Amino acid sequence: MKLHDKRSRYLGIALIVLGLFAVLRLWWFLPTALLAIAGGYVYRQRRQMGRIPEAVQSGLWLVGLAVLFLVDFLFPGILILAGASLLVRGHEAELDQRIQHFVQRFQNRPATNQNMPVPHSPEAMNGIHEENDESNKTIRL
Repeated sequence: MKLHDKRSRYLGIALIVLGLFAVLRLWWFLPTALLAIAGGYVYRQRRQMGRIPEAVQSGLWLVGLAVLFLVDFLFPGILILAGASLLVRGHEAELDQRIQHFVQRFQNRPATNQNMPVPHSPEAMNGIHEENDESNKTIRL
């Protein structure tokens, strides 16, 4: 296997994550993670193919099932998920636009440390200084 091969990278990442699940004993979280990842992948794949209604419905079901597994609310939750799926039917394009707007807003959010002011003067960097009235010199502590 070559390291630059896309499949080998994904397989390596999957094996590392599976190992972390084993070490941290998070087996209960595995179905939830797999359903959520599959939901995002299928949504993205169907959307690239131009099948917006299929993308939204499959993403809704897979991510919805992941959430239901996570909160242990499977049976009544499936009924709620089926009702939501019926209500969304026919409005998939609008929902897809909202999802894309949310994803773009999330991706364009600036990092918090990029907007920090940078001090330019030595006084601002040291923060403590005294002025001597007799000589008008600044004495740094």
